[in-house]
Amino acid sequence: MPAKKKSIKPRPKPLSELKQRLERLQERPISFIVSERFGEDDLTPTDQLVVDVEQGLEVATSSGGEGLPPHLRRMCSTPLLSMQQEYELFLRMNYCKYHAAAIVGSVNPNRPARAKLDEAEEYLARADRLRNYLLKANTRLVVSIARKFADNRNSFDDLLSGGLTSLVRAVEKFDCDRGFRFSTYATCAVRRDLNRVVNTRRRDSQRFAATPSDVLESVAEDEFQHPGQAVQRWRLLSQVLGDMMERLDEREKRIIRARFGFDEEGGKTSFSHLGKRMGISKERVRQLANRALEKLRDHECMEQLQALS
Repeated sequence: MPAKKKSIKPRPKPLSELKQRLERLQERPISFIVSERFGEDDLTPTDQLVVDVEQGLEVATSSGGEGLPPHLRRMCSTPLLSMQQEYELFLRMNYCKYHAAAIVGSVNPNRPARAKLDEAEEYLARADRLRNYLLKANTRLVVSIARKFADNRNSFDDLLSGGLTSLVRAVEKFDCDRGFRFSTYATCAVRRDLNRVVNTRRRDSQRFAATPSDVLESVAEDEFQHPGQAVQRWRLLSQVLGDMMERLDEREKRIIRARFGFDEEGGKTSFSHLGKRMGISKERVRQLANRALEKLRDHECMEQLQALS
């Protein structure tokens, strides 16, 4: 009998180049702000700058960013936009994304047409060029805001990075048809986000760092448990506290001394007892004590104080 032929299942064909391109386009989220003007027959920009940016042509730069380091000057070298330029850049960016999304949605997934894929990719490339130019033209705004928020707890570079992320989101969400300048919208967005970052870091540092009351109580306990070791700590502590206490008014100094046993009576005095001695309410004493500790916490000597904890 003749041997039976084994049936070999054909291997699934790999996705064609066109289907792979379609998949990449479908995986990319294409969000845009719809405008009533999208229905017009001709949306060609009237400003030559917008035409050049969209087509990827070289655009002139300016010498902005005076007083900044070289890398920041380069970031701020894109000229400021007029209101008309800004409007047309946003309108064209959203129109390009709108048109790309419409083309991708119309492609036959089984037999994608190369011409349609080429057109969708070209519109997305134009949208990216327009968006990137808007970002560069508004970078100096983020630099200006980040410099105002920067301090010894919040580095300028970190704030600049966060501000640029906020700027990207603002560009994606801005509706140019409402008649407002983008700088107004972006300033609010960047300030809000950076303010949130600064406040979060402040809360975290206060939550995990040793407070003045922690250090004072720690040294006081050490005096009873390890008298010999406490002498040096008290000496160093008194030097640091002497500088810090100068920030307090007379009532605050009196409360802090009494609360931590530095006055003539010794021992930790209660808010109630302090209120009777000073002729004010218990709650007012508590408020003054918290205000005094807050002043001490923000003092530059706080780092030295934490080292003693």
